[in-house]
Amino acid sequence: MKKKPIYLWVLLIFSALLSAMAVVGIFTPVPSKDALRASQENVGTLSAQQIEDAVNYAHQVSESSHSIFNNVILILLSAILVVVAFVFLIRKNLQLANYTYVGYALLAIVGLVHDNMNLQDAMQLIKDDTLRLGMEVMSKVTTIIFIVINVIFLGIVFYKMWR
Repeated sequence: MKKKPIYLWVLLIFSALLSAMAVVGIFTPVPSKDALRASQENVGTLSAQQIEDAVNYAHQVSESSHSIFNNVILILLSAILVVVAFVFLIRKNLQLANYTYVGYALLAIVGLVHDNMNLQDAMQLIKDDTLRLGMEVMSKVTTIIFIVINVIFLGIVFYKMWR
C-alpha cells in the first residue's frame, strides 16, 4: 500500500493560508498618513520625530507592497502555484505536486529577499538612528526566520522526494 503524502498536504494547507492572507492584503487599501499617525500617537514612549519617522516608514512600506511590479505579481503567482500543487495532489500526481511546491517555496524565498530590499529602501526615511537600528534588526531577523522556514520546508519535500 502506498503511503499518503501527509507532509505535502500540511505544507500546502499552511502555504495556502499564507497566500490567502497575502492576496487579501493586496486588496486592502493603503492607509493614509493621518490614519497611521493616529495609530502611532497612542504609543506613549515615542517622540514626535520617531512617530513621524514610523508613519513615513509604514506608509512607504504599504505603498511598495501594493505596487503591481513589486509584490502583486509575486503574490498572485505564489497563490497560483499553491492551487496548481493542490490540483496535482488531488489527482495523485505526487511528483508534479512536489515540483510545484518546490517552485512555490523558491518563489517565496525570492519574495522575501525582494521585500527585505523594499524595507531597506524605506529605512532611509527614518531619521532617528535608534529607531532605524531597531527596525533594521527586526526586518532582517524576520526575513532570516522566514527564509529558514522555507528552506526547512524545501528540505522536507526534497527528503520525501528522494527517499
